[in-house]
Amino acid sequence: MILILSNAVDDGHVPAVAAELSRRGEEHRLFDPSTYPSSSVATVRSTRLGLQQLLLWNEFELDLSEVKSVWYRRPGDFDLSDQLLPGEQKWLHSECSHLFRAMWNGMHSLWISDPSAIRAASLKLIQLKVATEMGFDVPQFVVTNQVDTAREFISSCHDGAVLKVLADPVLLGQHGVGMFFTHLVSRGDLDKIDSVRFGPTFLQAFVEKSMDVRVTVFGETLFAIGIQTAGVEIARIDFRRAHAYDLPHVEIVLPDNISTLCIELVKRLGLNFGAIDLLLTPDGRYVFLEINPNGQWYWLEWMTGVPMTKSLCDMLSKGREG
Repeated sequence: MILILSNAVDDGHVPAVAAELSRRGEEHRLFDPSTYPSSSVATVRSTRLGLQQLLLWNEFELDLSEVKSVWYRRPGDFDLSDQLLPGEQKWLHSECSHLFRAMWNGMHSLWISDPSAIRAASLKLIQLKVATEMGFDVPQFVVTNQVDTAREFISSCHDGAVLKVLADPVLLGQHGVGMFFTHLVSRGDLDKIDSVRFGPTFLQAFVEKSMDVRVTVFGETLFAIGIQTAGVEIARIDFRRAHAYDLPHVEIVLPDNISTLCIELVKRLGLNFGAIDLLLTPDGRYVFLEINPNGQWYWLEWMTGVPMTKSLCDMLSKGREG
Protein backbone atom coordinates (compact mmCIF):
# COMPACT_ATOMS: atom_id res chain seq x y z
CA MET A 1 0.00 0.00 0.00
CA ILE A 2 1.20 3.49 -0.89
CA LEU A 3 -0.19 6.36 1.19
CA ILE A 4 -0.46 9.87 -0.24
CA LEU A 5 -0.81 12.61 2.35
CA SER A 6 -2.16 15.72 0.69
CA ASN A 7 -4.99 18.08 0.02
CA ALA A 8 -5.40 17.41 -3.70
CA VAL A 9 -8.08 20.00 -4.42
CA ASP A 10 -5.71 22.57 -5.92
CA ASP A 11 -2.64 20.44 -6.58
CA GLY A 12 -2.10 18.98 -10.04
CA HIS A 13 0.76 16.82 -8.77
CA VAL A 14 -1.47 14.33 -6.96
CA PRO A 15 -3.75 13.29 -9.86
CA ALA A 16 -0.73 12.75 -12.11
CA VAL A 17 1.06 10.55 -9.57
CA ALA A 18 -2.12 8.66 -8.64
CA ALA A 19 -2.79 7.95 -12.32
CA GLU A 20 0.72 6.55 -12.80
CA LEU A 21 0.42 4.37 -9.70
CA SER A 22 -2.92 3.04 -10.96
CA ARG A 23 -1.37 2.31 -14.36
CA ARG A 24 1.27 0.23 -12.58
CA GLY A 25 -1.33 -1.63 -10.54
CA GLU A 26 0.02 -0.17 -7.27
CA GLU A 27 -2.59 0.05 -4.52
CA HIS A 28 -2.65 3.57 -3.12
CA ARG A 29 -4.86 5.82 -1.02
CA LEU A 30 -5.09 9.56 -0.51
CA PHE A 31 -5.59 10.77 3.05
CA ASP A 32 -5.83 14.41 4.05
CA PRO A 33 -5.36 15.23 7.75
CA SER A 34 -7.70 18.21 7.24
CA THR A 35 -10.53 15.67 7.51
CA TYR A 36 -9.51 14.93 11.10
CA PRO A 37 -11.26 14.78 13.51
CA SER A 38 -14.45 15.98 11.80
CA SER A 39 -14.80 13.18 9.22
CA SER A 40 -11.97 10.73 9.82
CA VAL A 41 -10.82 8.57 12.72
CA ALA A 42 -7.34 7.81 14.04
CA THR A 43 -6.88 5.01 16.57
CA VAL A 44 -3.71 3.78 18.25
CA ARG A 45 -4.00 0.75 20.53
CA SER A 46 -1.51 -1.43 22.34
CA THR A 47 -1.25 -5.13 21.51
CA ARG A 48 1.08 -7.91 22.61
CA LEU A 49 3.08 -7.35 19.45
CA GLY A 50 3.31 -3.58 19.84
CA LEU A 51 1.16 -0.67 18.72
CA GLN A 52 -1.57 -0.93 16.12
CA GLN A 53 -2.20 2.33 14.23
CA LEU A 54 -5.38 2.70 12.22
CA LEU A 55 -6.89 5.40 10.04
CA LEU A 56 -10.53 5.33 8.99
CA TRP A 57 -11.96 7.65 6.32
CA ASN A 58 -14.57 7.35 3.60
CA GLU A 59 -15.50 3.91 5.03
CA PHE A 60 -11.95 2.67 4.34
CA GLU A 61 -9.76 1.45 7.19
CA LEU A 62 -5.99 1.40 6.82
CA ASP A 63 -3.53 -0.30 9.14
CA LEU A 64 -0.41 1.83 8.86
CA SER A 65 1.80 -1.25 9.23
CA GLU A 66 0.68 -2.21 5.71
CA VAL A 67 2.06 0.98 4.16
CA LYS A 68 5.35 0.51 2.29
CA SER A 69 5.73 4.11 1.09
CA VAL A 70 4.36 7.53 1.97
CA TRP A 71 4.36 10.56 -0.28
CA TYR A 72 4.11 13.58 1.99
CA ARG A 73 2.87 16.20 -0.41
CA ARG A 74 0.71 19.05 0.93
CA PRO A 75 -1.49 17.78 3.78
CA GLY A 76 -4.05 20.22 5.14
CA ASP A 77 -4.48 21.31 8.74
CA PHE A 78 -6.86 19.71 11.20
CA ASP A 79 -10.57 20.50 11.05
CA LEU A 80 -11.50 21.45 14.60
CA SER A 81 -15.01 22.20 15.83
CA ASP A 82 -16.12 25.83 15.75
CA GLN A 83 -17.93 25.14 19.01
CA LEU A 84 -14.60 25.24 20.83
CA LEU A 85 -13.23 28.35 22.51
CA PRO A 86 -9.98 29.76 21.04
CA GLY A 87 -7.94 28.40 23.93
CA GLU A 88 -9.57 25.00 23.57
CA GLN A 89 -8.86 24.97 19.84
CA LYS A 90 -5.20 25.79 20.43
CA TRP A 91 -4.89 23.01 23.01
CA LEU A 92 -6.70 20.45 20.86
CA HIS A 93 -4.65 21.36 17.79
CA SER A 94 -1.53 20.59 19.82
CA GLU A 95 -3.00 17.22 20.85
CA CYS A 96 -3.86 16.36 17.23
CA SER A 97 -0.40 17.36 16.07
CA HIS A 98 1.21 15.24 18.78
CA LEU A 99 -0.87 12.21 17.77
CA PHE A 100 -0.07 12.41 14.06
CA ARG A 101 3.61 13.15 14.53
CA ALA A 102 3.83 10.04 16.73
CA MET A 103 1.89 7.93 14.22
CA TRP A 104 4.07 9.00 11.30
CA ASN A 105 7.22 8.47 13.34
CA GLY A 106 6.07 4.96 14.27
CA MET A 107 5.79 3.78 10.66
CA HIS A 108 8.48 1.61 9.02
CA SER A 109 7.91 3.01 5.55
CA LEU A 110 9.79 4.93 2.90
CA TRP A 111 8.93 8.62 3.23
CA ILE A 112 9.20 11.14 0.42
CA SER A 113 10.08 12.88 2.57
CA ASP A 114 9.89 12.50 6.34
CA PRO A 115 7.89 15.47 7.67
CA SER A 116 10.36 16.19 10.47
CA ALA A 117 13.18 16.33 7.90
CA ILE A 118 11.07 18.62 5.71
CA ARG A 119 10.51 21.00 8.63
CA ALA A 120 14.22 21.09 9.50
CA ALA A 121 15.31 21.48 5.87
CA SER A 122 12.87 24.36 5.39
CA LEU A 123 15.05 26.55 7.63
CA LYS A 124 16.80 28.70 5.06
CA LEU A 125 19.81 29.48 7.21
CA ILE A 126 20.39 25.76 7.77
CA GLN A 127 20.22 25.19 4.00
CA LEU A 128 22.78 27.93 3.38
CA LYS A 129 25.06 26.66 6.15
CA VAL A 130 25.07 23.10 4.80
CA ALA A 131 25.43 24.23 1.18
CA THR A 132 28.40 26.45 2.07
CA GLU A 133 30.09 23.68 4.03
CA MET A 134 29.61 21.28 1.11
CA GLY A 135 31.29 23.61 -1.35
CA PHE A 136 28.41 25.22 -3.23
CA ASP A 137 28.97 28.73 -4.54
CA VAL A 138 26.74 30.70 -2.14
CA PRO A 139 26.42 34.50 -2.41
CA GLN A 140 27.41 36.47 0.67
CA PHE A 141 24.48 37.35 2.92
CA VAL A 142 23.53 38.77 6.28
CA VAL A 143 20.44 38.43 8.45
CA THR A 144 20.17 41.21 11.02
CA ASN A 145 17.93 43.66 12.79
CA GLN A 146 20.78 46.12 13.29
CA VAL A 147 20.47 49.08 10.96
CA ASP A 148 24.18 49.87 10.74
CA THR A 149 25.04 46.25 9.92
CA ALA A 150 22.45 46.20 7.13
CA ARG A 151 23.70 49.53 5.72
CA GLU A 152 27.32 48.35 5.77
CA PHE A 153 26.44 45.08 4.02
CA ILE A 154 24.51 46.85 1.28
CA SER A 155 27.43 49.22 0.74
CA SER A 156 29.83 46.27 0.43
CA CYS A 157 27.83 44.67 -2.41
CA HIS A 158 29.38 46.26 -5.51
CA ASP A 159 26.73 44.78 -7.84
CA GLY A 160 23.87 45.54 -5.48
CA ALA A 161 22.03 43.63 -2.77
CA VAL A 162 18.69 41.86 -2.76
CA LEU A 163 16.13 41.61 -0.01
CA LYS A 164 14.60 38.18 0.60
CA VAL A 165 12.36 36.41 3.09
CA LEU A 166 13.43 33.68 5.47
CA ALA A 167 10.20 31.73 5.51
CA ASP A 168 6.73 32.71 4.37
CA PRO A 169 6.53 34.86 1.20
CA VAL A 170 2.81 35.52 1.69
CA LEU A 171 1.53 38.49 3.69
CA LEU A 172 -2.10 38.92 4.66
CA GLY A 173 -2.99 42.61 4.70
CA GLN A 174 -6.05 44.76 5.11
CA HIS A 175 -6.55 44.94 1.35
CA GLY A 176 -5.83 41.33 0.44
CA VAL A 177 -2.92 38.95 0.04
CA GLY A 178 0.54 40.22 -0.81
CA MET A 179 3.52 38.27 -2.15
CA PHE A 180 7.15 38.92 -1.25
CA PHE A 181 9.45 38.52 -4.24
CA THR A 182 13.23 38.82 -4.16
CA HIS A 183 13.78 42.56 -4.43
CA LEU A 184 16.83 44.57 -5.54
CA VAL A 185 17.54 47.18 -2.89
CA SER A 186 16.96 50.66 -4.29
CA ARG A 187 17.64 54.20 -3.13
CA GLY A 188 14.04 54.36 -2.00
CA ASP A 189 14.65 51.36 0.23
CA LEU A 190 17.65 53.04 1.80
CA ASP A 191 15.36 55.88 2.87
CA LYS A 192 13.44 53.29 4.91
CA ILE A 193 16.43 51.34 6.22
CA ASP A 194 15.56 52.15 9.83
CA SER A 195 12.71 49.62 9.50
CA VAL A 196 15.37 46.89 9.72
CA ARG A 197 15.12 47.22 13.49
CA PHE A 198 11.62 45.71 13.47
CA GLY A 199 12.90 42.18 12.86
CA PRO A 200 15.24 39.85 10.96
CA THR A 201 16.15 41.31 7.58
CA PHE A 202 17.67 38.91 5.02
CA LEU A 203 20.05 40.62 2.61
CA GLN A 204 22.15 38.87 -0.01
CA ALA A 205 24.63 39.98 -2.66
CA PHE A 206 22.97 40.30 -6.06
CA VAL A 207 24.23 37.88 -8.73
CA GLU A 208 23.71 38.61 -12.42
CA LYS A 209 22.39 35.53 -14.21
CA SER A 210 22.13 34.18 -17.71
CA MET A 211 19.65 31.48 -16.70
CA ASP A 212 17.66 30.19 -13.73
CA VAL A 213 18.18 26.48 -13.10
CA ARG A 214 15.74 24.30 -11.17
CA VAL A 215 17.29 21.01 -10.10
CA THR A 216 14.78 18.38 -8.98
CA VAL A 217 16.16 15.39 -7.10
CA PHE A 218 14.34 12.09 -6.52
CA GLY A 219 16.71 9.91 -4.51
CA GLU A 220 19.65 9.27 -6.83
CA THR A 221 17.87 10.65 -9.91
CA LEU A 222 18.30 14.27 -10.92
CA PHE A 223 16.63 16.51 -13.47
CA ALA A 224 18.03 19.95 -14.31
CA ILE A 225 15.80 22.42 -16.15
CA GLY A 226 17.08 25.74 -17.39
CA ILE A 227 14.54 28.55 -17.30
CA GLN A 228 15.63 31.08 -19.86
CA THR A 229 15.16 34.48 -18.25
CA ALA A 230 17.91 36.41 -20.04
CA GLY A 231 16.46 39.55 -21.60
CA VAL A 232 13.19 39.28 -19.66
CA GLU A 233 13.36 42.34 -17.44
CA ILE A 234 10.51 41.33 -15.13
CA ALA A 235 12.34 38.04 -14.40
CA ARG A 236 15.80 39.57 -13.95
CA ILE A 237 15.66 39.51 -10.14
CA ASP A 238 13.02 36.84 -9.48
CA PHE A 239 11.63 34.66 -12.29
CA ARG A 240 8.44 34.10 -10.27
CA ARG A 241 7.39 37.62 -11.25
CA ALA A 242 6.96 36.42 -14.83
CA HIS A 243 4.40 33.88 -15.97
CA ALA A 244 6.42 30.67 -15.82
CA TYR A 245 4.74 29.20 -18.90
CA ASP A 246 5.85 32.19 -20.94
CA LEU A 247 9.52 31.49 -20.23
CA PRO A 248 11.36 28.91 -22.37
CA HIS A 249 12.28 25.77 -20.39
CA VAL A 250 14.97 23.36 -21.53
CA GLU A 251 16.54 20.27 -20.00
CA ILE A 252 20.25 20.81 -19.37
CA VAL A 253 23.20 18.68 -18.29
CA LEU A 254 24.94 19.90 -15.16
CA PRO A 255 28.67 19.50 -14.58
CA ASP A 256 29.31 16.26 -12.68
CA ASN A 257 30.48 18.06 -9.55
CA ILE A 258 27.32 20.17 -9.38
CA SER A 259 25.08 17.12 -9.91
CA THR A 260 26.91 15.28 -7.13
CA LEU A 261 26.56 18.24 -4.77
CA CYS A 262 22.81 18.49 -5.44
CA ILE A 263 22.15 14.81 -4.77
CA GLU A 264 24.35 14.86 -1.68
CA LEU A 265 22.64 18.00 -0.32
CA VAL A 266 19.26 16.26 -0.40
CA LYS A 267 20.77 13.32 1.51
CA ARG A 268 22.55 15.57 4.03
CA LEU A 269 19.22 17.18 4.86
CA GLY A 270 17.61 13.77 5.45
CA LEU A 271 15.34 14.05 2.41
CA ASN A 272 14.43 11.79 -0.49
CA PHE A 273 13.27 14.73 -2.61
CA GLY A 274 14.41 18.28 -3.12
CA ALA A 275 13.80 21.19 -5.51
CA ILE A 276 17.00 23.23 -5.72
CA ASP A 277 17.26 26.71 -7.19
CA LEU A 278 20.54 27.65 -8.85
CA LEU A 279 21.65 30.53 -11.03
CA LEU A 280 23.93 30.11 -14.04
CA THR A 281 26.06 33.22 -14.35
CA PRO A 282 27.35 34.70 -17.62
CA ASP A 283 30.83 33.38 -16.78
CA GLY A 284 29.54 29.82 -16.30
CA ARG A 285 29.31 29.54 -12.50
CA TYR A 286 26.43 27.68 -10.84
CA VAL A 287 25.33 29.69 -7.79
CA PHE A 288 23.20 28.15 -5.03
CA LEU A 289 20.11 30.04 -3.84
CA GLU A 290 17.97 27.59 -1.86
CA ILE A 291 16.33 24.19 -1.67
CA ASN A 292 12.61 23.66 -1.26
CA PRO A 293 12.20 20.28 0.48
CA ASN A 294 8.62 19.92 -0.73
CA GLY A 295 8.54 22.13 -3.80
CA GLN A 296 6.63 22.25 -7.05
CA TRP A 297 7.89 20.18 -9.98
CA TYR A 298 5.02 19.01 -12.19
CA TRP A 299 5.06 22.19 -14.29
CA LEU A 300 8.62 21.30 -15.31
CA GLU A 301 7.49 17.90 -16.57
CA TRP A 302 4.59 19.51 -18.41
CA MET A 303 6.92 22.06 -20.05
CA THR A 304 9.74 19.69 -21.02
CA GLY A 305 8.47 16.12 -20.92
CA VAL A 306 11.10 14.93 -18.44
CA PRO A 307 9.79 11.82 -16.58
CA MET A 308 9.57 13.17 -13.04
CA THR A 309 6.28 11.43 -12.24
CA LYS A 310 7.85 8.12 -13.29
CA SER A 311 10.89 8.71 -11.07
CA LEU A 312 8.75 9.50 -8.03
CA CYS A 313 6.55 6.44 -8.63
CA ASP A 314 9.62 4.25 -9.06
CA MET A 315 10.67 5.20 -5.54
CA LEU A 316 7.18 4.78 -4.08
CA SER A 317 6.77 1.39 -5.75
CA LYS A 318 10.09 0.14 -4.43
CA GLY A 319 9.49 1.19 -0.84
CA ARG A 320 11.98 1.11 1.96
CA GLU A 321 15.01 -1.15 1.64
CA GLY A 322 16.07 -3.34 4.51
